[in-house]
Amino acid sequence: MSKEEALQDIVSLAKHNQITLDEIKHALEAAPALASKPSSSVLSKLFGYIGGIFVFAGIGVFISMYWDDFGSAARVIVTLGVGLVAFIMGLVCLADKRYDKAATPLFIVSSILQPMGILVMLQEYSSGGDARHGLIFMSAYMLIQQGATFWAKRLSVLAFSAILFGCILLANLFDVWNWDGELIGMVIGVSLICVAYALQQSKHLAIAPFWYFVGGVILMWSVFEAVENTPLELLYLGLSALMIFLSTHVRSRALLGVGTLAMLIYIGYYTAKHFANTLGWPIALVVIGVALIALSSLAVRLNNKYIKTNT
Repeated sequence: MSKEEALQDIVSLAKHNQITLDEIKHALEAAPALASKPSSSVLSKLFGYIGGIFVFAGIGVFISMYWDDFGSAARVIVTLGVGLVAFIMGLVCLADKRYDKAATPLFIVSSILQPMGILVMLQEYSSGGDARHGLIFMSAYMLIQQGATFWAKRLSVLAFSAILFGCILLANLFDVWNWDGELIGMVIGVSLICVAYALQQSKHLAIAPFWYFVGGVILMWSVFEAVENTPLELLYLGLSALMIFLSTHVRSRALLGVGTLAMLIYIGYYTAKHFANTLGWPIALVVIGVALIALSSLAVRLNNKYIKTNT
């Protein structure tokens, strides 16, 4: 990350967390003293995450050992019930600063067990029907719960889970409405990229790269499935170039990686399909690549000489 990019991230964080210049100055002055002391916050986070892993592992081992011996009610209680308890404990931990680091692993455990519990409940007590309706019910419940809690507590882990369950809800709704799979992927992919951009402008920018990557992969995969073996197939190459350009605009390495991989994979696919035994094609690719590198260098020089000096 360059110095300018780092400064932009600092400005974005300061603006969204309402941090003043005096507070930043005080933190910088106190940095040497803090660096010489062991960080209790790091240890607190470490033990909190490890504790959450052990709790989840213990619950999982217990459920798997006695699952066949449980009745319907017991199966719902050990999944949905434990998930609800973990969610409530997470909220309680947020109310006390001494235990607020334990809230994140508890919310993670809750977001895993509750959906499982809802699906188990539907399987045990429903009389059949379309499985997609059960997924819609589960994802809608979890989206409302996680979204409402995120709105109140502003935790990144809740934003992550709300986005995840929102994607599951939309995918199943569109499928029930008989949308094409490629169209569903395009809508969800573009939506995730827009959501990731919004996250990048907030204090939750830590989870933005993941959703940039997922959204980019879903979009590129869906577009390729839609245009494969059609006259519009070469538009996929243009879309990958557009994604690379977009990555420079939003400053996302995840999008840059997706766009670059998509372009390289498509070039390999197109070469194997149409020019498998032609020597001129790889030579042409090298020439085109060198020309593009030269043009990019020229563009950088023009930008530094004429654009930056005039802004």
